[in-house]
Amino acid sequence: MTAPLKPQLRPARGIVAGPGRGQPPGPIHHQRVLPPPELVALVEHLWLVRWEFPPGATFEAITLPHPVAHWTVEGDESVVRGVSQRPFARTLSGAGRVVAVKFRPAGLRWLTELPAKHSRERLLPAAELLGLRPAPLSGLPDDEALAALAATLTELPQRDVPDAQLARDLAERCATDRSITTVEALAAVAGVGVRGLQRLFEREIGLPPKWVIQRYRLHEAVEGLVDPSRRDLAELAYTLGFVDQAHFSRAYRAAVGEPPSATLARLRTAPGRAS
Repeated sequence: MTAPLKPQLRPARGIVAGPGRGQPPGPIHHQRVLPPPELVALVEHLWLVRWEFPPGATFEAITLPHPVAHWTVEGDESVVRGVSQRPFARTLSGAGRVVAVKFRPAGLRWLTELPAKHSRERLLPAAELLGLRPAPLSGLPDDEALAALAATLTELPQRDVPDAQLARDLAERCATDRSITTVEALAAVAGVGVRGLQRLFEREIGLPPKWVIQRYRLHEAVEGLVDPSRRDLAELAYTLGFVDQAHFSRAYRAAVGEPPSATLARLRTAPGRAS
């Protein structure tokens, strides 16, 4: 039996309450675990979602994606989801389970020579892209399914990828350093020119550095709107490095599908929410 993996305790980021979204009609179980040591350079965590709804009931789950790829296994389907600039929306129904790997930025480049920009907005068969043919997971308990997925990934040879390491570290710096609000600031941190940084991100991560910077600030925006102490939109826009509230609102609406004022109004009237 494969040894179980350690749970990841850090709270999830990027879960969005979309327009008209209510409570799920049945239980949804979320689980995240840390990767084994062999995978820490390229994998952030492994995750699992399991749900069971009454017949005919549905629920739309919406997430704001990070600049990373995922390998997901659901039933007999095993696919690599390339980086995406669009919110991920999935209508859940009946009963089901997804077991998956969330890569770190540029993580796929440890496993494939395919430039990340060529997998952007695409679903690619894992067997075709990476040669991944995991053992059937449907009969395994959740912990064992996650461990089996990790074990399959550790069998793949990893490439020596200094450019991917640099791109990964820079993208993750964007996630934690609020002072980085422009491509020029990130290029200065990297010690490269703006054009060189743009080429690096397109090749290794699959997305422009400006988009990556703004996406992490928008993740903070979602968290800020949920926090009752940080619900002044003008102040939030300034804190996140936007020129003004109008620029922030446009970027937020393009990413989430509704203006921040609508999200805020819904949160203020949601049951159990402090205003």
